[in-house]
Amino acid sequence: MNVFKQGLPDDDWDTRQRSRSGHMLQGRPWAQFQQALGRQVVWAEGDGWSWLGVVTAGRGVTYLYAPYGPTAETNKAFAAALECLEAAASELNLDFVRCEPIGVDRAAVVQAGMNQAKMVQPQHTLIVDLRKDESDLRHDLSSGHRNAINGSERRGLALFMSRSLQDVEGFLELLHQTSGSRGFRAHDDRYYRVMLETLMPLKAASLGLAKCNGELVAAAIFFDYGDTRAYAHAGANQEARKLQAAAPLVWQAILDGKTEGLARFDLWGIAPEGAPESHPWAGFTRFKRSFGGSEITYTGTWEMPIKKSKYRIYRIAKKALG
Repeated sequence: MNVFKQGLPDDDWDTRQRSRSGHMLQGRPWAQFQQALGRQVVWAEGDGWSWLGVVTAGRGVTYLYAPYGPTAETNKAFAAALECLEAAASELNLDFVRCEPIGVDRAAVVQAGMNQAKMVQPQHTLIVDLRKDESDLRHDLSSGHRNAINGSERRGLALFMSRSLQDVEGFLELLHQTSGSRGFRAHDDRYYRVMLETLMPLKAASLGLAKCNGELVAAAIFFDYGDTRAYAHAGANQEARKLQAAAPLVWQAILDGKTEGLARFDLWGIAPEGAPESHPWAGFTRFKRSFGGSEITYTGTWEMPIKKSKYRIYRIAKKALG
């Protein structure tokens, strides 16, 4: 007998998820995006817990991945959610479960016998409280960000939010420039196109755009879920550095979210407090910390083997390959 359901959750799923403080990657819009990519979506919920997962393949294994999930209200609820995840993965003939539990502490995850894995979704983030007055939000900015924002109009920057699919290609062009100059690996274009084609009509995503003399110089994707807006993916050309477009663009998204009645702005991914300057995220962490906000630490990424021998070989091979 199935212990899970396949396909999209019902229309009231997000209402229940918000009552459990579920993350947007556990929401129905994200499930719709995953399904539009052609991925198999499965989900389940019980007393005080829920999870939404995607059947994922890579490096010779298949696994059930619940990003920023399961969501659990108590340690007991987490144990029930994990048992359900394991049963679902077993019934689907998968090799292991990968998840990022929310609502419980690290001790509960360790006690469950899970293996800590290389981080997939960021373990640390900053949350800006949009319920503050705008003057207080400005006060929380670093002086450098305040100067960049205050002088944006003088530098000829026009900043706005868009949910038009006509702006997607411009974003992709800037993303290519950024990934090439900074050496990070972006998803393929189809991933972002399907993401925006799915989420923007649902008002679950928008593009922040910065233009100078009619030319797009910086762009970023922002996700909306419940009372939260999140800063997700960004791209810019070299001209944007001279124009200092990045901080004003994020600030525009913050003010727009506040106007729309949102309560939180998630800067989505920073290096941990005290990380050395050699940390690969040091640069954009300085940029994000300059908006203020409170740091949130999640439990991290964890795995539970289903086919233990195959999982053990996978772990050894992954460690060897790096």
